[in-house]
Amino acid sequence: MAELIDARSLSKVYGARAGASVRALDGVSLTVEEGEFVGIAGPSGSGKSTLLHILGCLDHPSDGSYWLAGREVAALGDRELSRIRASTVGFVFQSFNLLHRLSVVENIALPLAYQGVQGRERQRRATELAERVGLGHRLSHRPGELSGGEAQRTGIARALVASPRVVFADEPTGNLDSRTAEEVLDLLSELHGEGLTIVIVSHEQSIVTRCERVLHIIDGKMTANPSDAGASSG
Repeated sequence: MAELIDARSLSKVYGARAGASVRALDGVSLTVEEGEFVGIAGPSGSGKSTLLHILGCLDHPSDGSYWLAGREVAALGDRELSRIRASTVGFVFQSFNLLHRLSVVENIALPLAYQGVQGRERQRRATELAERVGLGHRLSHRPGELSGGEAQRTGIARALVASPRVVFADEPTGNLDSRTAEEVLDLLSELHGEGLTIVIVSHEQSIVTRCERVLHIIDGKMTANPSDAGASSG
């Protein structure tokens, strides 16, 4: 398999200019190959979401290098990062991040609008994905009319609609009951089985153990000892 992610000595410091700095990441390095299903485990405040936001090109590291799909992206400006997110990355959020004024199919199609895809083609591709994730009967519904599982399935379909190289999922089951969480994880596992690269972060060991490989983070550093990154929800 080809290497898709190569992050070296990533650090992230907040508040340095104000004189009260917080080091959210401290020299984190990792690689992810094309087609892998990787979990990143750690308690709340460990730095795992900060790491995922950097890997997903939603934030910049303070130091270190980051290669995504063969391109060094750590020092790129916001406009270039936006282009990479549109073409290479899909993101699934704990809080779904759906636009409440849009229908299911319109939410799914939104990334295609940013790419300039024409309306009829957006509708076709979004409808196909909605049906793929079991929402063919909910196309015209608004987010407020959906269950938590349906909302997250909408979020997953939105993450997939632009055919990304990798999908990052930030606590994707955090707002779901246990049965619905299993259904969402089953869907992600199925997508991985079709060749999609997926990286999940969670404070719950039961979630990341569904992954092929699990990395552990505590106090902004990777650790080889899973007990150091124990499943704390605090």
